[in-house]
Amino acid sequence: MIVITRNGRTTVITGWREWLVRAVVFVAAMLVLAILVFVMLGLAVTLGAIAMIVIPAAIIVALLGSMFSRR
Repeated sequence: MIVITRNGRTTVITGWREWLVRAVVFVAAMLVLAILVFVMLGLAVTLGAIAMIVIPAAIIVALLGSMFSRR
C-alpha cells in the first residue's frame, strides 16, 4: 500500500497500480545507478590512462634534466 498526502488530500494506491508504481520506481533507480557506475568507471579509466602517460613522461624529463644540468 502506497499512501501519498498532498495539500491535505490523501491518496492510497493498492493492487496492480501499486506494483506498477513500484516497478517504475525500481527501474528508474536502477537506471540512475547504472549511469552513475558508467560515469565513475569512465572517470577511473581516464585518470588511469592519464597517469600511465604523465608519470613516465615526468620521470624521463627529470632524468634528462639531471643528465644535462650544470653542477
